[in-house]
Amino acid sequence: MGDLIAGILATVFSILVVVRAPGALREAARVRMWLAHLVMALVLWLSVTAVYMSVDALLGGRNITNLLSHFGFYLMFWLGGAEVALSIGRHDLYRLVHGTIGAMVLGAGAAAMTATFIAAAPEYSAMGLNPFRDDPLIVLYKVLSYLYPGFVAAVLARPMLRAAVESPGLLGSAKRFMAIGFILVPLVPVAHLGELLDPGYAMIVDLLLYPAIILVATGVTLAFIARRQINRDASTEHRQQAEHSD
Repeated sequence: MGDLIAGILATVFSILVVVRAPGALREAARVRMWLAHLVMALVLWLSVTAVYMSVDALLGGRNITNLLSHFGFYLMFWLGGAEVALSIGRHDLYRLVHGTIGAMVLGAGAAAMTATFIAAAPEYSAMGLNPFRDDPLIVLYKVLSYLYPGFVAAVLARPMLRAAVESPGLLGSAKRFMAIGFILVPLVPVAHLGELLDPGYAMIVDLLLYPAIILVATGVTLAFIARRQINRDASTEHRQQAEHSD
């Protein structure tokens, strides 16, 4: 990811983490989404070259930071996917991403991802592992790094589009942005597989991944603004009703 895009998105999520912290402290139900934002902010900061190289140097200069960032991506979808499912009233989808099937996909994906990373053993620190993308093991590692996120996104994309139609105003727009982003996520590992045939598919990965992250980040931001507006309007209406009753 380009440093500028990563830096902007990391800043946005960092701000959301700070702003949402009081709500998370007041209500346990909000903690999971707050943690998802926190993890996403950390992952995005690790997508900035200077940050990545500095952290990886502390960890031995063997790209452990890359593996950790993908674990963070898994965790973010595990946390956020559950909250998104509950936010649209789909407890069946919550059970799917957090239940036995979801746990199997997450566990198998994380284990296989770690195994391929160890087997590939990239020799030196490199942002995005770009110098090693001609290694089939690195390509497979990248495919596996999107296995669980792609699963969660595929489960949520269509229901989110339906929920967007049923939601008014800004909240509907927020869900629409997230849904379109979710549609793109499962295509990322498919594009990575294409790199086995032609290294040029790496460009397609970027054309899918960057918009997906931007769309989801935009949706999350708009949803936060919409929820605050709804709460503010509800508070104003309650206050007016109290004044009239007096």
